[in-house]
Amino acid sequence: MTTIAGKLSRFTQKEIDAFFKNARCALRYRGLVFLIAPQQNPAFGRILVITSRKVGDAPTRNKIRRQFKALYYENQYYAYGHDCVIIVKKESTLIPFAKLQDLLTHVMSPLTSKSS
Repeated sequence: MTTIAGKLSRFTQKEIDAFFKNARCALRYRGLVFLIAPQQNPAFGRILVITSRKVGDAPTRNKIRRQFKALYYENQYYAYGHDCVIIVKKESTLIPFAKLQDLLTHVMSPLTSKSS
């Protein structure tokens, strides 16, 4: 049996295209764009973090991805019925982890009240 954590950020190209057709911008903040859409997977919501090479070297890009995925999993945002895409730009590399946590909480909090 595989865990949710292993599948939390797996999207096919078809699913990504469908996401962008249904997505709405939830928040823009200094180099970060948060997009939200209803989940496509019937079991749980997922997160996709998009970082271009302009953001920095591979360790920098991977660190940002890991941070957002960890926050998404630890706070169990996958249970709220929405997929989330975060587009990361260079300016966002200077944002501290605590602020990233606050931003993701701010984006997901309206969804938590609707699903309860």
